[in-house]
Amino acid sequence: MKKLKKIIPIIITFIIGISTTVGATTIFNSKDITYSSDKTSKTNVKEALDELYSKASGSSSCEEISGGCDKVAKPNLGTNQLLVPIIIEDSGKVIKTSETDSNWYDYCNKKWANAVILSSNEEIKDGAEIPSNKINSYFVWIPKYKYKLWNVESTTKSTTALKGRHSIDIIFDTTDTIDEKGKSCKTPLTSGATLNCNNGEYMTHPAFITMGVDGFWVGKFEVGNLSTAVQIDGKNTNIRVVPGVESWRNINVKTMFDNSLNYSTTLNSHMMKNTEWGAVAYLSHSRFGIDNEININNNSSYLTGYSALLTTDQSDYLGEKGTDETKTLPYNTKTGYLATTTGNISGIYDMSGGAWEYTASYIRNNYSSSGFDASNISTYDSKYFDVYSASSESKTYQYRILGDATGEMGPFIDYKDGDGTVRPHNKWFGDFAYFVDSFSPWFYRGAMMVDGALASQFSFAMWKGEAYDITSFRLVLAP
Repeated sequence: MKKLKKIIPIIITFIIGISTTVGATTIFNSKDITYSSDKTSKTNVKEALDELYSKASGSSSCEEISGGCDKVAKPNLGTNQLLVPIIIEDSGKVIKTSETDSNWYDYCNKKWANAVILSSNEEIKDGAEIPSNKINSYFVWIPKYKYKLWNVESTTKSTTALKGRHSIDIIFDTTDTIDEKGKSCKTPLTSGATLNCNNGEYMTHPAFITMGVDGFWVGKFEVGNLSTAVQIDGKNTNIRVVPGVESWRNINVKTMFDNSLNYSTTLNSHMMKNTEWGAVAYLSHSRFGIDNEININNNSSYLTGYSALLTTDQSDYLGEKGTDETKTLPYNTKTGYLATTTGNISGIYDMSGGAWEYTASYIRNNYSSSGFDASNISTYDSKYFDVYSASSESKTYQYRILGDATGEMGPFIDYKDGDGTVRPHNKWFGDFAYFVDSFSPWFYRGAMMVDGALASQFSFAMWKGEAYDITSFRLVLAP
């Protein structure tokens, strides 16, 4: 099993720091305590949390990372001045900065660039605090990179995978790789394609090539829904991307897609694709990110930016959920940081748990209950979709698009979960590993708040694209 369960048969007082300034929460709990054996060897929750946070926030100087951060693509704020560069303090306080500020980001030290879009146009000086009620959406920059390939020839057979879980080797580079045997390969962009790519070679991640960009902005949280629309980039929108709000669910994929596309034309907004999810997931599991499993958001009210306490039982399916501070804590706490792609507040949240997130990714010519059909989908630019082989079935991992964090996550294995149901899992973290099929042709990612051991940034499954109470989505900007 992927989780190691350790039982402490006494009542324990756990003091877990939940503030980045001064403060602590004392929790009295006599239930079984669970830890991931992959994350910590500690038998005391406070020590475990301190160890995990220390590992996640550990730094490596640029000098130690050959060819690393000197080639990070500068964050593109667009031409319309909608994106405002910010620094988020550990407490969650947002400070306006400038794009020339050397402290804005530092990917070598796992500090990713953040920006916000304000709810209304107003002048804010550099160094001034931006009140949360003035922020419509938070975004995080994903710079263009190439990564070292593994499991290129992924098939349905679990025994064919050559390499399991590992730190993904990433090099920031704004040029596209070419075929150079033993060194690099030109990126295949279609389902099932390998072209001349081989294990051990570097390949530019496809998410950047299909959008023609040197990086893109990802919503820091799952999308939430404003009850009263605001105007962004000259259009009314109900989208907001902020912490501590209920994720927007119960709408079909087409409605998600249209709302995303209409958010900001000048910033090339769109609904996240499967390959874009993969680009974030791979960066998270590298020396530039948390390089581990992202902690689950187990908030049973689907509030964005939350993280399960280490005292909750996430060792199997189903996992322990809740809404109070004995079960789940918000984004601006040490526990909250473990639910990000970086292990600190600069990262992206809700990629494990929260709600399932539909992606704009489907089986060719199969639209099911998404709201799309052959006629209306043809009116959109194809770059906004990842399209998979019409032959895809639930375990045809060979039809992955290299870089989408599906077929490369083998070996895959079926086993029985705690609820008695046998499911396919990847062996990275034992997550859901359902490929799209003819009945459920749309991908969704990350699992949901109650999925426990089956949730992480590498979890993938499929559904019909219909409105569903457990599915949300994520916004991407590619100016």
